[in-house]
Amino acid sequence: MKKIEGVESVKVSLNEGRAWIRLKLGNSIRLEQIRKAVNQQGFTPKEARIKAVGDLTATDGRLQFQVSGSNEVFPVVETSHESWRKHAAQELLVTGIIAAPATDKEPGTIQIVEVSKPNATPK
Repeated sequence: MKKIEGVESVKVSLNEGRAWIRLKLGNSIRLEQIRKAVNQQGFTPKEARIKAVGDLTATDGRLQFQVSGSNEVFPVVETSHESWRKHAAQELLVTGIIAAPATDKEPGTIQIVEVSKPNATPK
């Protein structure tokens, strides 16, 4: 995993079945690259919990999150307790959970947990 350019550090817990991957600021790594690398190591990637800077956009009435510095776009899961539409057309630091996609051709959907201004550094 560290061989992927832009990866700062990796911590793996086989007991928990989890990996924590810290990326360098300004990286251009796509989630699909990480999922592929995990697969090549003989593991099945599941959901991804992320913090990323990007833009919320509304296209054809559907909210999407586009990661800054890439063309990676994730459809946003609307939840009944929070409307993220008020943040559309803004660059934000988003904390969320990206579901494992059904196929390799899909990006997976993101459930946004928190948004803030991007001047905060992702952890």
